[in-house]
Amino acid sequence: MPGPPWEDDPRDLPLIGRNAATVISSLQAAAGGRALPTLADALGWHSRLYAGCRVPVPGYVGHLRGDPRVPELVDHEVGVGPPLADGLPERVGVWSTQVDAEIADLIPKIHAGLQYLDDLLPVGQRPRSVDHLHDVVALAAVVHGEWVRIHPFANGNGRTARTWAAAIALRYSLPVFITSKPRPDDVAYARAARESMGRPPNFRGNHDPAIAVFGHLLSLALLA
Repeated sequence: MPGPPWEDDPRDLPLIGRNAATVISSLQAAAGGRALPTLADALGWHSRLYAGCRVPVPGYVGHLRGDPRVPELVDHEVGVGPPLADGLPERVGVWSTQVDAEIADLIPKIHAGLQYLDDLLPVGQRPRSVDHLHDVVALAAVVHGEWVRIHPFANGNGRTARTWAAAIALRYSLPVFITSKPRPDDVAYARAARESMGRPPNFRGNHDPAIAVFGHLLSLALLA
């Protein structure tokens, strides 16, 4: 039986902000080692973001939708936006039964993208060409978009997606141009994140708007 929906308790928002800053600090400290981030890392980010927070089901934290170890996550479906004619929200995360397979497909693709950039960009040096900056931005935006498209958690998908983007930026000595918490105060970002999500039956998203928005946010960060 799916568990109750999980919305942030407003009283926890300052704590989430502090937790997010701690996660980013740890990513910055580890960036030079260029270890390949794993699913276990992402689950850990999620757990650390919500450490000490009020949640309707403790097992929601650090576990994927569909995880049989957490009964409330079995058949737990999520979406954003108003319902459409078919009764489903405007955008829908992949079915909970598909989350494991989607994540298993995504992680090697993230590793391939990082290894490609690792071969191009020396440790500790910011990308010097426009093309290389674009490559980093595109990878961060697509990883963010795929995480949002899958929507693997009952809550906190956007924050974890932004943590992925921050990890990629720091890996290549760039500023954190998109923070886990607070979310960028930018209508274009919200629209781009929504465009990255899809609907059944194919759950296909469009990450091009996110690439454009991320490029703009990075430009602002570099000029600051």
